[in-house]
Amino acid sequence: MSAIEELERRNETRFDERAFVDFLKSIEGRSGWDGGRWELIDGVPIDMPPATLRHGAIARVFERLLASALSQNGLPLEATREVGVSHPSDATFRPVADVVVFDPAEEMASGGERFLKSCRLVAEVLSFSTEPYDLVFKRRRYTELPDCRHVLMIEQERMRVRHWSFRNGWAESIYDKPDDRIELPEFGFACIVRDLYTRTDLA
Repeated sequence: MSAIEELERRNETRFDERAFVDFLKSIEGRSGWDGGRWELIDGVPIDMPPATLRHGAIARVFERLLASALSQNGLPLEATREVGVSHPSDATFRPVADVVVFDPAEEMASGGERFLKSCRLVAEVLSFSTEPYDLVFKRRRYTELPDCRHVLMIEQERMRVRHWSFRNGWAESIYDKPDDRIELPEFGFACIVRDLYTRTDLA
């Protein structure tokens, strides 16, 4: 029986964070469940498909570029991949973001384990199967995070990055030329679009 079928059998179709965490604990280590990673979107547990090689390569490169910039500028922040994010006023939204920048000291103080309480940046590498969630729903919810300053959506079928920043009133900027420059001044970060695709067949 799939995980979704099990949810239907139990008549549990809309979760908050507590129910979602209980569900994740209930399937840890069990065989026969669907693969991928689970996210809570509008109260519905969604089993995301495994990422493509291109998707993973883009996320890894962006994480490393961010981590390097943070370190070189002496900022007490970290970049990481595939981490749960907590929305402060909506317990039915607990996504797993591809790349985030966060303050590890704040997270240790909050005692959070599965979901980051505060993110300075959130980025998603767009997949065909999840693009509507990412662009329409998740992007809007990310801009509601109190400390978030940048949201990026990075396409994997072509060189194209969509960027929303707090500084610009969450207006969208699009970078679709290989030499277009992406700047995140809060993190001392700058790169060109081509840099994000260096380990893919699009480079």
